[in-house]
Formats: sequence, C-alpha cells, structure tokens
Amino acid sequence: MLTIAAIVSVIAVSNAVLPSVGRTTGALISTSSAVQDRIASQIQIVNAAGQNATPTANIWVKNVGTSTIDPINRMDVFFGPTGNFQRIPYGGAGCTAPCWEYTIVNSTTFDATATLAIVVHYGSNLVSGQTYYVKVVTPNGISDSAYFTV
Repeated sequence: MLTIAAIVSVIAVSNAVLPSVGRTTGALISTSSAVQDRIASQIQIVNAAGQNATPTANIWVKNVGTSTIDPINRMDVFFGPTGNFQRIPYGGAGCTAPCWEYTIVNSTTFDATATLAIVVHYGSNLVSGQTYYVKVVTPNGISDSAYFTV
C-alpha cells in the first residue's frame, strides 16, 4: 500500500513540475536568443554633418556588429539642436519634413561592415554655429549618438 502511495505521489509531482520546466526552458531559450542578438548588434555613427541655411543633415552609420540589422525603417532617429531634439519619423524617399530616408552605401542589406547613409529632412534650416545632436536606435535597442556643429 505504501509503495502504491509513493508511486502515485511521484507521478503527481512529475505532472505538476514537468510542464513548468518546459515553460521555463522555452523562456530561457527565447531570452538567450534576444541577448545574443543584442550582443551581436553594434552600430557607430561615423560622421554627421549639415550646411548652414539648408534643412537637411547627413548621418553615416556603420554596422560594426556581426548581425544584420533589419528592418531599417523601424529604427528611431532623434535629431535637433542640443537640448531641443525630437524623434524624426521614417518617411522614405521624397518624404515631407520632418522625416528621414536612407541608402545602404556598400551592400544590399544593413549587414556587418555595411554603411547606412541617412538624410534627415529637418523642417527648418540649420544654423551656422549651432550644435546639433543625433541619436540612432536600432529595432533591438542598440544605439549610438553624436554631436556636430554647422
């Protein structure tokens, strides 16, 4: 009788614990994949520039990580005078300011070693002597920022 009770107890505990272990394993695998993606993703703003009395700024971003960054149009671009910047929405080619568009310079995808040329259409002219701030954030949260003076 005691043996049967022990077997029933083991089966009950197994039925209660094994589904939790399976869910935990799935969550750990998912988290591990996300962390691996973040570790493999790296960007660097290699140059940012603009000209006095023009409403556009040019930003060159290099993928210095080991993973492809996609989708590019889901990146966040922040731009504006220091202390007064704003999020600039993606608009694609020929967009109406404020917006940004991009071209991949030396590849067909934004993969490792590729450079992204971003044109920010600011909506008002850049001012000589003014310092501007730009920050680019990838869809998985990796970012880089830079300052430049017109």
